[in-house]
Amino acid sequence: METARRLVEDARTLLVDFDGPLARLFPGARWAELGDRLRAEARRLGGSELAQRLEGEADHVQCLRLVGDHSPRLLEALEALVTELELEAAARVSPRTGAVALVEHTLGRGASVAVVTNNTPAVVAGVLDRARHGVTARLHVVGRSAGQVADLKPRPDLLVRALGLTGSRPEESVFLGDSVTDVQAGRAAGMAVVGVAEEEGRRHELLAAGAVGAVDGVDALVPPR
Repeated sequence: METARRLVEDARTLLVDFDGPLARLFPGARWAELGDRLRAEARRLGGSELAQRLEGEADHVQCLRLVGDHSPRLLEALEALVTELELEAAARVSPRTGAVALVEHTLGRGASVAVVTNNTPAVVAGVLDRARHGVTARLHVVGRSAGQVADLKPRPDLLVRALGLTGSRPEESVFLGDSVTDVQAGRAAGMAVVGVAEEEGRRHELLAAGAVGAVDGVDALVPPR
């Protein structure tokens, strides 16, 4: 944990995944319900062949990537559905403990903060600005573009774009993520990744994937006052 804290505190730019480290858009059973709804709509629009390709993929955004690969003509409609559901979720949830404090502390020491998410970028302001008015205007936000999924994590494209916006190099930046695909994206972009996960087993998975450290929540990365 000390390694993670030191890396985050020393980083010129802190990049953070949104859904997980900063907020939980679909807590508990809602995550599975979203996937079920997306797969049901994919079956209605694309038939059983497309539905079978999505079986076994729990992450709704990775389902969208599969749609883009195998049924691109349906991507616009299915991505619009996911965006609608993400925005509805953003109106219901609050930031995770320590999320706003970490952002404000990092900005306060003169570093840049970029939220890099596979979700529609509007969810970031939808959650964070309710907790701290105007905080998102001080951040860089890079997320999913409408109808475009080929550049999503685990590809490093979104992270590389965020580095360009902040003018930072990978070696002076740290990425906080809660999934193996986050770790893969960060490593592909050439930066250190710190895993964030409540479950001990998930933290071990993130470390095994190449994270340099792992914590159970972003509040663990906020220096004590």
